[in-house]
Amino acid sequence: MATKHGESFISVDGDIITVKAIGAFNLEGIVKVITELELIIESFCQKEFKLLFDYSQTDGGTPEVFDKINECNVWLNSQNMVAKALIINSPTNLAILESRTPARNSQNTKQFDDKASAIAWLKLQS
Repeated sequence: MATKHGESFISVDGDIITVKAIGAFNLEGIVKVITELELIIESFCQKEFKLLFDYSQTDGGTPEVFDKINECNVWLNSQNMVAKALIINSPTNLAILESRTPARNSQNTKQFDDKASAIAWLKLQS
């Protein structure tokens, strides 16, 4: 089994689930994050939730990472997700994410440069 690459930290504050990703991810690293995220979302028992993905310290990932992210977004589209905010400072990483994850297109998603703005926007979403 390959060694996982990339670190992640997930926290919950009310109805906002925050995922902080650090470093470069491979398939094993992203599978760990997605598995943990799915367990947290399932613990909401079909209640509405909002997501904040902080990619400000992410160096990207392998092509398989984006395939898994897209699969996760397909699953998210079947859940009670109200909105998703992204903190991403690299235009290149954002362009790759957008081009490789078409399942995001139907989501209420917005990109931010900082956490405070992202949280303020999420709190306004219903």
